[in-house]
Amino acid sequence: MKWPIIVLVLTGLLSIQTQLHSKDKKAYAISLQVFKEMESANLLVEEGQFEEALEDLSQLLEKRASKYEKAQIHSLMGSIHYRNSNQDSALVSFTKVLDSVGGMPINLHKQTLKTLSQLSMVNENYAKSKEYCEQLVAITEVPEQLDYALLAQANYKMEDWQGAIDAALKGRKAAYEQQQDPDENLLLLLNAVYFEINALNKMPEVLEEIIKYYPKSSYILYLASVYGQLDRLDKQMVLMEALYEDGKLIQASQISNLASLYMSQKTPYKAAKVLKEALGSGTLDATERNFEMLSQAWQLAGERNNALDALAFAAELSDKGENYLRKSYLHFSLAQYKEAEKSLLLGFDKGLTDKHNGEAWLLLGMTRFNMKKFDSAIEACEKAKDYKKSAKHASQWIDYIATEKRKYESMQASIM
Repeated sequence: MKWPIIVLVLTGLLSIQTQLHSKDKKAYAISLQVFKEMESANLLVEEGQFEEALEDLSQLLEKRASKYEKAQIHSLMGSIHYRNSNQDSALVSFTKVLDSVGGMPINLHKQTLKTLSQLSMVNENYAKSKEYCEQLVAITEVPEQLDYALLAQANYKMEDWQGAIDAALKGRKAAYEQQQDPDENLLLLLNAVYFEINALNKMPEVLEEIIKYYPKSSYILYLASVYGQLDRLDKQMVLMEALYEDGKLIQASQISNLASLYMSQKTPYKAAKVLKEALGSGTLDATERNFEMLSQAWQLAGERNNALDALAFAAELSDKGENYLRKSYLHFSLAQYKEAEKSLLLGFDKGLTDKHNGEAWLLLGMTRFNMKKFDSAIEACEKAKDYKKSAKHASQWIDYIATEKRKYESMQASIM
């Protein structure tokens, strides 16, 4: 198989060139002898004899040749150098093609400028790449979007953000005017520039356009992230939900993010269902944090029994007793005093911080009061008095429990 670049150079050289353009009314020809020698050089390349091919072409240049023939010879030499991984020499040869401007078809001129721009980009000579791009656009009657894309890329590499934006927008406009889909990389570059200049408000429009023509889940996820940064959580949730329903959210962090969005947008039941399914399938690890989140979602959805079940798992997985305390509050709110007392004792066994010890003893006193365990209730409240945050309420409860105890005992005595 012949190398594509060399094939392009040789295609149609034998006949009279009729690549006419509104700015280029000349006809260009190449002699049969020059064509045969170039074809012979190409065959040497196919055999891996690069140096021999280049030597033959160099000798051909020393013979009498037209500007057009010299342009084609230099172009072929540039292609050979490139195939032989010698980019510097390729640049030199392609640059010499430009010496024949005025004596070669405009299409060859344009293709050479594009090649030089691309090679300069690879060599990180972005200023030169931009220069060639600008020349390319200037000589093209109707520039294509990819011409502008190359210019936008050169400007981007030079951190000329406005220049990159202008070129990208012109490229997009050219695509629509020529009834083409805008190039994926062109739109991605425009989006990248907006990111660089922190113009987040402009990114959704570009990303929506990318998704319209190139609907990849990664782009939808990216747009959702941008909406999140813009605090447009409703739009972020819609996109994340669509990805989830399509089976495209497979990472634990993505599932957790969706659940958080559901809760922030007042749809906690959906959050609970998503978390429960992910924990059941193993997408989410069975960790204390994940069961805490599930419990919170159930609680916000008014499903307190389900919240208790989730909190029980979180409490067992924790090396501290705070989740048992939370579980006790839930039991207490459901008038499940025996279960509340049990959870509190388990919390004390695992250990509570000073921040929570006082409220735990106070809750235990309140729980035991409702169980008519007046003496042990007062004992718990006495311990709660040892903590500054709960001392005042503990004293009030002690007085209240003592009063209620007397009433209760009096009532019991009258019954007997």
